[in-house]
Amino acid sequence: MALLALLIGGWLCWLMLTGRVGRPDSKQIAALVLALVGGAIAARGRPLIGGGMAAAGLLWLSRRPGPRKVAVEPRQPDPQLREALELLGLSPDADRAAVVEAHRRLIARTHPDAGGTEALARNINAARDYLLKRLPG
Repeated sequence: MALLALLIGGWLCWLMLTGRVGRPDSKQIAALVLALVGGAIAARGRPLIGGGMAAAGLLWLSRRPGPRKVAVEPRQPDPQLREALELLGLSPDADRAAVVEAHRRLIARTHPDAGGTEALARNINAARDYLLKRLPG
């Protein structure tokens, strides 16, 4: 019976060393208590009852935990990105060449030398710079 207690202790040490039993929650504590009480009952002369309890607790502790579900907030689109795309008249999947072409087309019409305003030209240049920084390459 002392061998059974030694095996249970060894298994628990292995579980802790491999990280399967980290910071225990209430279910893990209950399974640990079940395994220890089962080992004590088996050591007192009831090996079937105690061994079953110990095995159930140890098997529950040694199971692989499933992936934890983490609450993820829905990702809000970047308002600056949306504004830059609208200003240049582009879709969200536009590539580098489309950004450069849309900028050239708009700046030719809205440049201060062509009768446009400096503020609008500044906004178009800022939108182009922002989009080019976000694109790979």
